[in-house]
Amino acid sequence: MCPRSLRAALRLAAVVGFVFGVSGPVEGQSLYSAGFERDINRYRWTSDLSFSERIGAWTLDLKNAFRSDAFALFDDRLSFRDEDRLSLNLRRTLGGHLFSIYGTAGWFSLSRVLSHSLFAGMRFSGPGELWFEPLLGASVDRRPGFSEGVSRAPLRTDAGPAVGFRFGMPSTFVDEYEIELQGEGRFQKLSPRQGRSIRAFGSARRIFEQTRIRTSVKVASVRRDAYQAASFLNRTEASGRLAETVESTRSDTIIATIDIERSFQSGFLLGGRLDISANARQVRTLRAPESVLFFDSDFSRRVVEGEISSSFSRNELFLRFSVRAGAEVERRSLANEDALPIAQAAQKLNILRQADNDRGFISVQLNARVPVGSRTVLQADVSANILRHDTPLVNPDDRDELFYNGLLGVRTRLSRYLEIQLQLFASYFHTVYIKSERSAENNIHRSLRLRPTIRWRPASSTRIDLATQVRATYTVDDFLLPGRRPTDQSARELRYDLDAEHDFGNGIRLLATGRLSDLRLGRFLDDVFAEIPFDTLRTGSAWVRLQVGRRISAEIGFRSFIRSDFNRAATVKYIRKADDPNEEDLPATVTRPGREIIAQNGPTVSLVWPLRDGAFLRLDGWATVQRITHRLYGDLPEGFEDAIRRSARKGKRTLIPNLAISMQWTF
Repeated sequence: MCPRSLRAALRLAAVVGFVFGVSGPVEGQSLYSAGFERDINRYRWTSDLSFSERIGAWTLDLKNAFRSDAFALFDDRLSFRDEDRLSLNLRRTLGGHLFSIYGTAGWFSLSRVLSHSLFAGMRFSGPGELWFEPLLGASVDRRPGFSEGVSRAPLRTDAGPAVGFRFGMPSTFVDEYEIELQGEGRFQKLSPRQGRSIRAFGSARRIFEQTRIRTSVKVASVRRDAYQAASFLNRTEASGRLAETVESTRSDTIIATIDIERSFQSGFLLGGRLDISANARQVRTLRAPESVLFFDSDFSRRVVEGEISSSFSRNELFLRFSVRAGAEVERRSLANEDALPIAQAAQKLNILRQADNDRGFISVQLNARVPVGSRTVLQADVSANILRHDTPLVNPDDRDELFYNGLLGVRTRLSRYLEIQLQLFASYFHTVYIKSERSAENNIHRSLRLRPTIRWRPASSTRIDLATQVRATYTVDDFLLPGRRPTDQSARELRYDLDAEHDFGNGIRLLATGRLSDLRLGRFLDDVFAEIPFDTLRTGSAWVRLQVGRRISAEIGFRSFIRSDFNRAATVKYIRKADDPNEEDLPATVTRPGREIIAQNGPTVSLVWPLRDGAFLRLDGWATVQRITHRLYGDLPEGFEDAIRRSARKGKRTLIPNLAISMQWTF
């Protein structure tokens, strides 16, 4: 089957759906869902299958996820991106042991990768609840290989044996400790490439008196080999065959966590946590031709983080205080430095070391919920953070950061129908670059937000939420370089948010959402606390929907969006009328500063049709009529002012249809 036919078949299956299941008694519920969506210039097909069934002595579990996106390009071409992932597990009892077959498959159209693997294993019981399962199988991997010149790399299919293992132990108590273990590994020999994937997890927990201690360790080791894409590495050897250059990436990770909690009868809780992680990554070039320069690199990261916290809770009162600190170290090096020319090695090392860094931070946080009477609750969430980011001399990103963040709020219920909430948000962010090359970027960012909210419930069938927000943000540089203009900026916003719902009964509901925002940007004058405005962005949106039906639900609505913004170079097309009636009118354009208004309006519809046992069919459609108009400022070409302004007011009109179809089927 050709790729185009395969793609069409997969999309057809995604839209039409899986109808016929395998006969036999159902072991567990199987589920299939599919969908289609058209959103402006993108088409998407989705298909998800989760299948579980018992066939005689065998139990089959199968999962498949398919995604296909088609993007409409400017020249009316479609660019496709397809992905399909399949996994299956077929198992039965054989000779008192569990015999299993595992299979995985993946297809990725953009990278032209097709990968399959199949394993078979027998599970053996160990001491206690521990079990171990050795695996034996084979793997096939197809991906772009090497190419000559600028031609597209041909596909290369590699196949070979594979072995693996799986082990596990469910939560089991051993000497008052609750132990849990699980892990798996895969090893592939795809000459000239190799693959490795090992993952393991273990945890131990103990509870004595009122203290809980939990320790967990995660380990992962991965190796992935890919053909080197650089064509200069794929030279023809004296034997006449092409040198197959492989880039091998190996990554080893370990994460360890210790968590301790101590509770007291008074409601006081004391806790501590320590996280330690390390990652080492190696990149090696294999089978490289002689006399070719290549660069093998090593990367390592070490992270240590710790937290101490205390909390108190009683009824609705809650207080928590925590201190968290950590350090991180990243290092990069050139593994084959001795085999390279001095100049080449120095240049590559300089690039690698620019990304090295040492990071340290400390954070203090306070959270509080304090009831005042039976109707009022006070809220406070404040934190202070300090970050130090150290870099080598070749990297000017060396900096310190100070960040304060806070929330103060009060919520009160005036009556059984009316509730009011008032929240005040504040933040302070100071960035200081240590090296002189970037010290001009030192700045202080301040933000203040006031958000009152009204929640009104005049009846059990009616809900109205109205929120107003006033925001002010100021960014100020620490100092100004001679000869440069100040870049201090301010942003002020006034916003309204509405969310309302009314139930008429008999399955009829009215829903409405709306938002208005007025954002004003300006150059900030810190000395006199004033601003010089340079832009105003106004946006408004509304969506009103009427829902009808209980079992079969239908919805019709109308959605609107309007945006008004200043455009420094707005271009308007118009018709230049000829002075002579015998001459032809010519199209022309003019570019001026002005205000650009984008209006999008259109109806929305939705239909949800439940079938049986959680299955359903859903249809969503919305049409958008977009109109872009302009209000130009400044002088216009003499004699064509009226034509230009008429064309700017008329604008450009575009119809954008959108559609989404989804289904879910249980069997």
